[in-house]
Amino acid sequence: SRAWAPPVLPLRDSIAHPPAAPPYLAQQTAMAPQAPPRARSAAVGLAALAVAGHALVGLSSQAFALAAQRASQPSAARVSLGMQEGLKATAAAVTASPAHGLALVAGAAASLGLAAAAARRGAASRVAARVAKGAPSLIQILEQKGLLSFAERNRLLSQAENAGLGIQTVEELGLLKLLDKLKLLTFAENLVTSPTTPLLLLVGSVLFGGLAFVLATAPEVSFLQSVLVGALGAPALVLFGAAVVLAGLTAGTRRTRPLTRSDKDVVYGPNGFVTTDLVEDVSLIESLEKRSVLSYLEENRLLSLAASLVNRPLTLTENLGILSTLESQGVLSQVESAAADKYGAFKAGGLGLVLLPLALAAFFILPDPLNLLAAVALAAGALAVIALGAGIALAAPPPRFTR
Repeated sequence: SRAWAPPVLPLRDSIAHPPAAPPYLAQQTAMAPQAPPRARSAAVGLAALAVAGHALVGLSSQAFALAAQRASQPSAARVSLGMQEGLKATAAAVTASPAHGLALVAGAAASLGLAAAAARRGAASRVAARVAKGAPSLIQILEQKGLLSFAERNRLLSQAENAGLGIQTVEELGLLKLLDKLKLLTFAENLVTSPTTPLLLLVGSVLFGGLAFVLATAPEVSFLQSVLVGALGAPALVLFGAAVVLAGLTAGTRRTRPLTRSDKDVVYGPNGFVTTDLVEDVSLIESLEKRSVLSYLEENRLLSLAASLVNRPLTLTENLGILSTLESQGVLSQVESAAADKYGAFKAGGLGLVLLPLALAAFFILPDPLNLLAAVALAAGALAVIALGAGIALAAPPPRFTR
């Protein structure tokens, strides 16, 4: 084969029309493997992780150097005096230069904003979140801690309506579809019900707070140190407060009703369809999100319809004592347990299928006017029980496997 040589063109033509690449080079370029988008995103993530790790190592080395410098002092009195002088230096720097105060605020706002963005991204990309095995659901925690009756006693719902926040407000703001899309309710339930959450939050608070304290007690505080103190101190306070609240909320709670459900998971693999028997815990909140009930309510404007039919529905709920009745009788946890049961809908509504024939028999057998009264009473009870079973069926999670 003849060797390839680039065509010789005049200067003007070569600038306007550069010579084409050799055929073998174009073929190799076309055949070269291209990195998939997932690999490129992974490379970007690793680079960002490396930068963050380098910054964290530098910050930790500075903190350890300061700690070693203080440890070399001969007495505890001098260590305490050095910390006091460092705190005084920080306060003096903030007082003397407003830029240091702005640096503290900017660092705190930046760290909290990054944490909120990371939490939202994590909730959006999360595949599934379930109640911890053996732990109570969020509804059971609310019932055991008496938070529903607490809201009713303190008139929180009527105060919200007086402030202009009705049941249609969340619908008008599009919050229902947002909660459904990001799965924020199941994320919150999983976070609250996990027994390890308070401990992890406390460890994070101690870590960030310790680094912020080391930087704040340095003899000389620079502008960058003020930013880092704000960026580390604000998450430390938030994590510590969240740990205290969650520990107090879940202390002494236990699972009072079963939430376990058996199902089948069918996955197509290299060897065909593979069926796996599953035993999992399902809460009512997770079931409603799987069926997109919140999005259905918002798309059909059902909350606005209820607000137009009933005057101040939240205040009416408080006046009727509905929340305290639901809490004392454990109605919500009973519905949740029945919805988690695979045959819960039939167990709840099966009685109605028995009462309907009895209503017909009473109408034709009993004498007038007793037959009409008995038939109406039995038919009403049957319809109520059947409606309860249908509601539980709607609240049950969709089956993974259907024939």
